[in-house]
Amino acid sequence: MTLVHANGWDFDCEVIGEGPDIIFIHGEIHGTGYWEHQISEFSKDHRCLAYHRRGHALTGAPEFGYSLENQRRDLEALIEHFNITRPVVVAVAFGTTIAADYAIRHPDKVRGIILVAWSELHDARLYFDRWVKANEQVVRILENDGREALVEFLRREGGRSLYMVIPLNSPIRERCIQMFASHPVAEYKRGMLEFATSVPDLIEPFSAVAVPVLGVCGELDPYPDKPALLSGMPNFHEVPPIPGAGRFVQWEKPAEFNAILRDFLSDRC
Repeated sequence: MTLVHANGWDFDCEVIGEGPDIIFIHGEIHGTGYWEHQISEFSKDHRCLAYHRRGHALTGAPEFGYSLENQRRDLEALIEHFNITRPVVVAVAFGTTIAADYAIRHPDKVRGIILVAWSELHDARLYFDRWVKANEQVVRILENDGREALVEFLRREGGRSLYMVIPLNSPIRERCIQMFASHPVAEYKRGMLEFATSVPDLIEPFSAVAVPVLGVCGELDPYPDKPALLSGMPNFHEVPPIPGAGRFVQWEKPAEFNAILRDFLSDRC
């Protein structure tokens, strides 16, 4: 990983491979580890960029600047720094709002987009409502008892009473819990909530974007995609829900997801 100064902040970035550009964007309290299977595969013939968004992991947490507009500017600055040209952008959960907002403003600078678990494009405010109480608990545990106590709490409650996207019966459960517990306390205090309240309903402006867009969702995702909302988008397609996968298809079913991404790169971009 490399620290890169962009848009007034230092970002923990991983850039690997040579060839056409792919950018991977994670969601809230996620991380670049969600893309490990994609980076190892596609860096063989592409240049892959994955970065920890502000508030996450080694990127750290500023006092402010978590809005969708500013996080789109983060992406713009990283694209400029690395001299990235017409990338395919692959994003999950709240990362999809950054990808969509970038494409709305720069439709000629994107080659294609894959949206994984993209309900945040139209339901961001609902996440804020769920996060308020959950994050109060998380912050209290972090400040009073420390990070290991938060990990133990998430082992008991993650996917049951809070952060419902944490899978209950999955090989990635423990790694997911570790990642959800790994971020600066300011991300839980301010970052997630500032971001969620800044995201408008993006469906209408995004539907006017003409680049190829592919939606991917796991059949066990507690907040499934609604493909009909993007039915008016000229080059949008949603694959059938991936059996046995929840919110994090790319991590839970990497072979299936990589095949979908490879086909997208070959046939539609």
